[in-house]
Amino acid sequence: MAEPSELENTANSAPPIANDQNKEEKKPVGTLESVVNELGDLFNLGVSVAAPAAGFALTGNPGVPVTSAAYIAGTKGRKDSKIIRNESLSGALFGTFAHYTLLPLQALSSIAKVAYMIPWVFGANAFFMTEDHLIKNKSPKGLYKKFKEDYLQFNRRAFKSSALINIAASLFVPQRYLVTTGAAASYVFRRFVAGDKGEEQTDKTPYLVAASNVTGRLAKNVFYGVPQAAYGIASSIGDYLKRKPREPTQTRPPARTPTPEPA
Repeated sequence: MAEPSELENTANSAPPIANDQNKEEKKPVGTLESVVNELGDLFNLGVSVAAPAAGFALTGNPGVPVTSAAYIAGTKGRKDSKIIRNESLSGALFGTFAHYTLLPLQALSSIAKVAYMIPWVFGANAFFMTEDHLIKNKSPKGLYKKFKEDYLQFNRRAFKSSALINIAASLFVPQRYLVTTGAAASYVFRRFVAGDKGEEQTDKTPYLVAASNVTGRLAKNVFYGVPQAAYGIASSIGDYLKRKPREPTQTRPPARTPTPEPA
């Protein structure tokens, strides 16, 4: 068998060519883009505070903001500002729904309360699936398919966990504390019934700490970034004006004096 030539040995021993050139380098986030992103975070956090506050103002029931907080706490996975906004809004809407739909319980007997709460669970799950889908998808598209695939499963799982808490609360908890007590059921529901598959807790930053961090970064970028951006724009304009060729000035030839003709 013929031995490989020196050229082949050199080719085989050469290190593989890195494919770093094919990989696009991540561009650093500019100051303006960072400010815009953090303004978006502040908007999301503002909505997450305003939604339960509006629910409390509408109903006068402290259980509404407690339910909103339970939804945020019960959510699995990474909690960025968008997720906090969605879950807070979803919890505030459900807490408001629970406040008004549980009012008839104060006029019912114990047996009638149980009879009322069983269909209430089906209606509450339908309400949650609808508003949660609309908040996160901003469109009713796919809602029918979601109901078809998940609605019965949601109710089966709810009657093994969160629905039992709500039914027991309707029997033993005073009316004004029903929604607040139901926040515990909301936490169980959001954590174990409605949680998506494969979620992992990857971000444990407390809500107030995350909000203060975003505010501090925004103030820092505005304080330092805006003057830097203005200086950069002014420098760019100055460089452009320096490089711009000047138009040649047209000089008129000196006027010719007429020479006297000989007499």
